[in-house]
Amino acid sequence: MSSERRGGLLISASCDHHDPEQLAVDALGWSGALVKDITLFCSRVSVLAHVDHEAHELRQQTNTPPVVDRPAVAMWEWPEFTAPPSAVKLVAVMAIGSRWQSAMKAVSGFAGFSSTVLILPQDAPAPSSCVAMAERYGVWVVRSGRAGAVIDHQGRVGPVATSRPTTVTRWTEELVYARLVQDGLIEASPAR
Repeated sequence: MSSERRGGLLISASCDHHDPEQLAVDALGWSGALVKDITLFCSRVSVLAHVDHEAHELRQQTNTPPVVDRPAVAMWEWPEFTAPPSAVKLVAVMAIGSRWQSAMKAVSGFAGFSSTVLILPQDAPAPSSCVAMAERYGVWVVRSGRAGAVIDHQGRVGPVATSRPTTVTRWTEELVYARLVQDGLIEASPAR
């Protein structure tokens, strides 16, 4: 296993793959299920999610698949309705961009949901304007390449302190849960 320091915190060459999102997750030391290329609120992003296996098992037992219909999720807040347990929690929303501005635009709106990560697939350090914007919004900046990943800027861990769970938060979790099932990363509810 080889690694070196260069301009950022860490470069690791121990990975067998060159997947920018996975390299960033490894460099950050985070874990979870990675959903790549999902469109959320008109932004093409990747999401790292923690799967609550107990909640997922309960949903399988009760044959409660992911609910992606936003009005149906909104009705869970009504007193007469009972919501199934959330099977996933968002750990990070990530965007890759050859231009940092586009990727920053894609992730900055998710500050109330989870950590946000900007992945630059290049060997040059992140521009100072990018790092300044990342500092302002609490976004992690990670450069990813064949040799590994370098953390150029440490962002906020988790959502902003003032955020509160909402119907939109839960609906987003259900959308990610649906993709995890669709991609075969977790087992679907048995058909009855």
